[in-house]
Amino acid sequence: MKSVIGLMLSFMLLLSTSLFAGGKQEVKKYSPDSPVTITLGGYGDLETAYKAVVESKDFKSKYPNLKVKFVMNDFAAHHDRLTTAIAAGKGAFEVEALEAGYIAKFIASGGLTDLSRPPFNAKNAVKNIVKYAVSNATTKDGKIIAIPVDIAPAVMFYRKSLTDKAGVDLSGVKSWDEYIKAGRKLTVDKNGDGKIDQYALTSPEGVWEIPLNGGKGGWFNKNGNVLEPKERFIRVLNLVKKIREAGIDADLSAWSQSWLASFKTGLVATHFSGAWWGGALRTWVAPKEKGDWRVAYPPGKALASIGGSYLSIPEQIPAGKKLPAWELVKYLTTNPAAQLITFKKIDAFPSLTTVFNDPVMDEPIAYFGNQKARKLFAEIALKIPENSISRYDVIARDIWITAVTNVIIGKSSVEAAYDKAKKQIENRIQ
Repeated sequence: MKSVIGLMLSFMLLLSTSLFAGGKQEVKKYSPDSPVTITLGGYGDLETAYKAVVESKDFKSKYPNLKVKFVMNDFAAHHDRLTTAIAAGKGAFEVEALEAGYIAKFIASGGLTDLSRPPFNAKNAVKNIVKYAVSNATTKDGKIIAIPVDIAPAVMFYRKSLTDKAGVDLSGVKSWDEYIKAGRKLTVDKNGDGKIDQYALTSPEGVWEIPLNGGKGGWFNKNGNVLEPKERFIRVLNLVKKIREAGIDADLSAWSQSWLASFKTGLVATHFSGAWWGGALRTWVAPKEKGDWRVAYPPGKALASIGGSYLSIPEQIPAGKKLPAWELVKYLTTNPAAQLITFKKIDAFPSLTTVFNDPVMDEPIAYFGNQKARKLFAEIALKIPENSISRYDVIARDIWITAVTNVIIGKSSVEAAYDKAKKQIENRIQ
């Protein structure tokens, strides 16, 4: 009997000092005087920015004993590794970066710490971060599983030399119908050989996200019904159908070599993407086209977000590392100096609204013909509507993409594609 009681007491002591999980366990208190190393897993050029942040005087003065290691990979490999680590319950780093499109997937699979709960209390920390970006990592029951570090308000990029030659003005397109009309003028045979060698855009698939707020949230209405209101989704399918039927797209697959080349050869005149695409154009996609590209609101001043990076803390992280990891996440996402360093290093647009009034936002951008593009990005970001997400969003999005593709290639009518997608989603989530 004494041995049984002893075992019970030992178990209770272990539980009381174990790590935090859904409010049932306790995170050990963070001490800034204790040396600790945090590893941040990420993708692309995030290390370039974050390394500059942690090497700054301000960070070192605030966290003299917090060392940061980086493990970077390409975009797909990073998210694949993290997916495997979450499923296995081991192998994740203390801080993991997520691209916005993966948020719903990780809600569905679980394994990320709910940062809204004590001792993190993220709701207080994120009060100056763009509202829509926070909501895109917040579940319907209020859990915050990641914090936005950079955002991607959607804009229309266009080549001014091509629009001027066609006699169209894309700086304030009032509707998608007006855009398609302009697109017909932008789709031409430039060398007179009987073949079209300039198009308005790469593919209709590049626009479906804009009317649906970047495809983040909004798949289910407040009553839990999918793809409602119906009219909203029907309009999207009609839009991609009209674009393809107008013959104004080059039918290029995203991220293919021909797709990438089209932005510097003059094959396409416009492109819809998040603000981050401006950095890609300037640095490696089409650097020699400096001064020709411009940015504008999408048609009808549609508001959406396409892309953005988030920072999360996996649930499997040991107790002694969770709060130091949270300190790093907070600094990168809510410190103005850190946000501006990241912005200046890799063109990742800040998620922190308090830096929107910084003089850097008012600077003319040479690549965009001295246009004050950053002011436009900030203006759009503050208007994007909020959408919370659910574990089923990834299912709805994947099925919807198939519906869009089937309409574009003529495999399905608009009504049939909508009905099939709705039924498939309902069957999958039952």
